[in-house]
Amino acid sequence: MADYFYDGQVRRFLTQFIRVMSNFSYKDAKGKLTQVPVRYGDTTRQVAQIVSKNSENVIQSAPFIACYIKDLQFDRERLQDPTFVEKVQVRERDTNAAGTQYLRTQGSNYTVERIMPSPYKVTFNADLWTTNTEQKLQLWEQIAVLFNPALEIQSTDNYIDWTSLSYLELSAMTFESRAIPQGLESDISVCNLSFTSPIWITPPAKIKQMGVITKIIANIFTESPGTLGQAPYTTDMGLADLFEGEVPTARVSVNPGNFDLLVLDNTATLIPIRNDGVYNELTQTGANTEKTQWQKLLDLYPGQFKAGLSQLRLTTPTGREIVGYVSLNPLNDFTLAVNFDTDTIPSNTIIQSRGTIDAIVNPITLNPGVVKPGTRYLILEDIPTGAAAWQNANGQQFHANANDIIESNGTSWNIIFNSVATTVVTYITNTYTGIQYKWDGEQWTKSFEGVYNRGAWRLVL
Repeated sequence: MADYFYDGQVRRFLTQFIRVMSNFSYKDAKGKLTQVPVRYGDTTRQVAQIVSKNSENVIQSAPFIACYIKDLQFDRERLQDPTFVEKVQVRERDTNAAGTQYLRTQGSNYTVERIMPSPYKVTFNADLWTTNTEQKLQLWEQIAVLFNPALEIQSTDNYIDWTSLSYLELSAMTFESRAIPQGLESDISVCNLSFTSPIWITPPAKIKQMGVITKIIANIFTESPGTLGQAPYTTDMGLADLFEGEVPTARVSVNPGNFDLLVLDNTATLIPIRNDGVYNELTQTGANTEKTQWQKLLDLYPGQFKAGLSQLRLTTPTGREIVGYVSLNPLNDFTLAVNFDTDTIPSNTIIQSRGTIDAIVNPITLNPGVVKPGTRYLILEDIPTGAAAWQNANGQQFHANANDIIESNGTSWNIIFNSVATTVVTYITNTYTGIQYKWDGEQWTKSFEGVYNRGAWRLVL
C-alpha cells in the first residue's frame, strides 16, 4: 500500500530507555558482582507461557529489571504550526566506483522537506525485582545518581532528524510494592521508577534529488542576450540562454570566465581581465586599479547565494581542490570573506615530531635571549658565524642560512630544516598567525593563497 508507513519511532525511544537501564550489577555477600538482566515488561501471552513453562506454580526469578511504557499522551503544550514545512539542502561527498573511499568532489544533491512533527509525552516504567532489601538499595543507588533531574537520550544519529533528541526525567517512585508487614512469603519486592520523556512523532519526509544541473562553465560577458532564441539548454551554453527560458532551480557550480581571483588573508577579490570594456557595467575603474563588486557578479547567475553555505573551490597546480565557505563582506563590497575547510588544506610536513613553527623572524634584528626548549623559528636572513645574539650557551658559534628552520633545545640552536639541501615540497604552519607556508625548493610562499587564473576557481551556489 502506497499510503502505509511505519518507522518504529516509539520503539526506538523504548530501546534507548532499556539501554539506559542496562549494565547495572549487584554484589552478593561473598563479594561477587552479578549483572542484572533487563527485560521488556509487557510480554506477549505466548512468551509469558513459555517463561512460566505453562504452569501457574513457577515463580519469576530475581533480581531483574522490567521496562515498559506506562502511558502515552498528546502534549498540547508543545503543539506548533502543524502546516510548517522546512527544506534542508543535503550535499553528499562523492565516492569511488567501489564505494569504499570518499573523494574530494561533490556527489549527489538532495532537498529534504521536513513536515512539522506531533508532540507526545511518554511515561516509562522500570520495575526493580529484587529478593532482598540490599539488592534493591544497590540497584536504586546506581540508577538514582544518573537523574539529577534528567538524562539526555537520542533515538537516531541522523543529523537532519530534528526529533532524535529528548530526555528522561525521573518523575515518580514507589520504593516498595509489598504491604508492610509482609503478606505472602512468596511476594517479590518490587521498586517502581517512573520516567517521563517529551518526544516527537514525525511524518514521512519528501526527498528530491537535484540532478538536472551539477556544473555550469560559462562566460557571462560574451553572449548577446536574445540572439539564440528558445534553444534547449545544455551545459555548453552561456547564461544568456538560461534567462531566455525557465531558470533551473538546482544548486549550480559556476566559473566566471573573465576574472582571475586573488585569495589573500581569508578573503577573495576579483581581478578583471581586460577585454575592450565589455564588462564596464560591473567594473569600477580607478586611477590605477579596476575592481568588481561581488554582488553584481552573483546577481547574474542562477541559484541563490547563501552566506556560510555557498562554496569557493580552488584548484591548485597539483590538481588538489581546496574548499572554502564564503560570505559577503559587509564593510567591503569587493571582497568575499572565506572560511576554509581545514580537511581540504594540504597537511603539514612533520619535521621532527611536528609540522609547525612558532614564528618567522629576522635574525639580524632579533635577539632571541633565553627561550624554552622546542622553540622553532623560520629565519628570513642568514645568521652569520660569530653573531653574539645566537651564540650557544657553551660558547659555540652558530650559523644558519636564510629560509632554514632552527630549533632550540634550551642551551643551543640546531638546524632542523636545511633549505639549501631540501628540494621536496614541504608544508609548515606558523602557530603565531595560523598561516600555512610551502617550500617549493627555492622559496617559502603561502601554501595556497595567491592568484588563481580563470578556470582554476569556481563558486558553488
